[in-house]
Amino acid sequence: MESKPVALVTGASSGIGKATAELLAARGFTVFGGSRTPVQGKQSYTWLSLDVRSEESVQAAVQSLLQRAGRIDVLVNNAGYPQFGAIEETSVADAQAQLDTNLFGVIRMVQAVLPTMRQQGSGRIINISSIVGHVAPPYVGMYATSKFALEGLSESLREEVRQFGITVSLIEPTFVKTSIEGQRPTNLIAAYAAGRQVAQQGLNEGVKNGMEPDVVARAVLRAATMQPRLRYAVGQDGKTLMLLKRLLPEAAFDRVRRRVFRSGNAVPQPQKQPQHTAASN
Repeated sequence: MESKPVALVTGASSGIGKATAELLAARGFTVFGGSRTPVQGKQSYTWLSLDVRSEESVQAAVQSLLQRAGRIDVLVNNAGYPQFGAIEETSVADAQAQLDTNLFGVIRMVQAVLPTMRQQGSGRIINISSIVGHVAPPYVGMYATSKFALEGLSESLREEVRQFGITVSLIEPTFVKTSIEGQRPTNLIAAYAAGRQVAQQGLNEGVKNGMEPDVVARAVLRAATMQPRLRYAVGQDGKTLMLLKRLLPEAAFDRVRRRVFRSGNAVPQPQKQPQHTAASN
């Protein structure tokens, strides 16, 4: 009897990660869900203690999975969080923490599973990116930076591991209904308060009206079970936005982006410069 494929999902305690772990388990995978906090209640997957910011935690979780299952067929890198605030307000420590989870956490996970996948001659790595990996709104600049970087990392990794029978895919959703709130910056600056408030309202509204995590999980399932592509844009609004970015002149697309992310009202109008007289020159 053929054994079930084995999947590891990071950030599996809630939202996209939990929905993905449950869907993969329902579709015949042996699923391990990693997170820093234990999952409450009975689950259809096995919980692993996992902090992607810690090399020791990552290695321990992967070794625990291999001891129990003997192989790993799918890695879903979902763990992450958004940093919210203007770039000037964001300390270097804030930026380092953002990248340590959203980017370096992915690198740690990939490096931990690749030796086994190479030995198997097969495996699928699925990275949860975002529309902001292509279009960077104001006040989520560090989060967008981490997702832009993830896009480049995945493109390169895909070509490197293709020779070993391993595939790499990116899942790129727009707004998703989750309980994750943006972490505020360390150094709030009053000059950005109005713009930050407008952007925060837009973010809250987008999340409130966003897609269910199950929609994203279904895209992950396709990448895990069908002939995989590099990119899976999830949400028609995101697909449209990326198309417009390719087609529109820069100024026209900037107007579209401001409407989508509700940042236009926060842009201060240029002040009139005093007219110089001959005497003042």
